[in-house]
Amino acid sequence: MNRLFIAKDQLPIIRGSDAHHLKNVLRSRIGDEIELFDGSGMVYLAKITKIEKDSIITEIISQHRSENEPKVKITLAQALPKGNKMDFIVEKCVELGVSKIIPMLTERTIGKAVKFERWQKLAKEAAEQSGRAIVPSIEPLMNFAEVLKLKAQFDLFLIPWELEKERTLKSALTIQQSNNPTILLLIGPEGGFSQKEVEAAKKAGFTSISLGKRILRTETAGMAAIAIINYELE
Repeated sequence: MNRLFIAKDQLPIIRGSDAHHLKNVLRSRIGDEIELFDGSGMVYLAKITKIEKDSIITEIISQHRSENEPKVKITLAQALPKGNKMDFIVEKCVELGVSKIIPMLTERTIGKAVKFERWQKLAKEAAEQSGRAIVPSIEPLMNFAEVLKLKAQFDLFLIPWELEKERTLKSALTIQQSNNPTILLLIGPEGGFSQKEVEAAKKAGFTSISLGKRILRTETAGMAAIAIINYELE
């Protein structure tokens, strides 16, 4: 069954590119059933009742609150990578259950392209495909020092670092007391975080952790950490 995110104030009408996609690409017809979600956690079973030039009218048949969302809320602060790697990071981390993504500038950041509209579109599509009930937001670009100041908004604040040899992600999670914690996860660029940045993060109260014996690429590290967190805390 096709799934679409529709803003709550537009339900039950589908407009714009989504209407075009349903009508002209998926060849939907009157009477077809589709699943809609509004980003608040509610999911609606709807039936197409009318197809117009620029919109599709639906009738809500039933609704329920989704149980697919992770209990743990992870915000990923991702140093901008080179090329189109951020597209891949956004898509896969949304599939894995991330709540928000903050594009981040660090000392060794090489990537400079900021494509908020594209990344938000990819987040929406990944949420639709993976059965999620919310669309994670792509936050404004921030520098490393600004991200450190967000600490007060979270229960746990983690910075994976290849030189951390003692504290694992699993051990950091065992000290977490909240049943539904909020976590801020910082992922460095291709060259990793600088020693100065890691020291600044530790001074700010962040916990440096190891993600294992092997050094992961920037596009892999966030996904690995999110998967581990969900496994340990769900």
